[in-house]
Amino acid sequence: MKISKNLAYGMMAFAAVMWGTSGTLTVLAIDAGATANQVALFGTLASAVILVSILMALDRGAFKIRAKDLPALTVFAVITGTLFSLAWYNAINLTSVSTALVLLYSYPSMVTVASVFLLGEKMTASKMVALPLTFLGCVLVAEAYDLEAIRLNIWGVALGLFTAFAATVYYVWAKKLLLVYSSNTLALYMTLLMIPGLLVAVNPFSIIDNPLSMDAWLYIFLIGLLPGTFGFVVAMIALRHIEASRASMIAGVEPVSGVILAVIFIAESVDALQSLGVVLVIAAVFILRFTQKEEEPIVEAPPTR
Repeated sequence: MKISKNLAYGMMAFAAVMWGTSGTLTVLAIDAGATANQVALFGTLASAVILVSILMALDRGAFKIRAKDLPALTVFAVITGTLFSLAWYNAINLTSVSTALVLLYSYPSMVTVASVFLLGEKMTASKMVALPLTFLGCVLVAEAYDLEAIRLNIWGVALGLFTAFAATVYYVWAKKLLLVYSSNTLALYMTLLMIPGLLVAVNPFSIIDNPLSMDAWLYIFLIGLLPGTFGFVVAMIALRHIEASRASMIAGVEPVSGVILAVIFIAESVDALQSLGVVLVIAAVFILRFTQKEEEPIVEAPPTR
């Protein structure tokens, strides 16, 4: 199937919205009695069950990989899956959703620079304009200027910055892996191969002594379904058709959607500066899309999809 450029941008934005649910759902799960590490482990297990079930029914070819690629896929999954999940959920728990988001969203700068040197992408004028707009918008949306809201601490900051590094690896390395494998295959093995590391880091039997409530299980399942499955699968598809640096900046929609969801579901307020941040992020997306002088070639999706 062929995917147009506009559709690919829309898909990347949709993936960002799915990722934007993670912060609110994590807070709700922790408030319902789960720990950050339990959210990471059981959210991933839920995502794996959902993804395997879907692909068994619709795309069994996604399970096929070359044995020689397994080490690379494992390292990819550990960095961008296992370690990212542990860092992300614990950063939210140790600081706040706002702090975790703004630290994570230092990664478009890393992706843009890495893409120029590692993927041979061009540093265009539109990227140079959109990059600071995206970062400033994320800072405003996440209220990084408010010391009471950001609640900085050394471990929370360290974990938050690691999520930015892991996100950079995800965008740049996934772009390379997608030259060989379908988006379904990459999402599947990323999910499966991150589980052993999580089992080592998190004691799965801790819920025997302290059972989780039904509400906690519901929020964990939704984390596995929305950001864990829909977000990554759709993002992998979109990355086949747009540059990694552009995709990472379009994903700046995530903190915007995250704030909107927090307002709706956990009654957080949005001030004028946060509203300005929303406008800046959306403006950056439009700059990236409509200042493109030449249309990049449309990539034919592999026959497995």
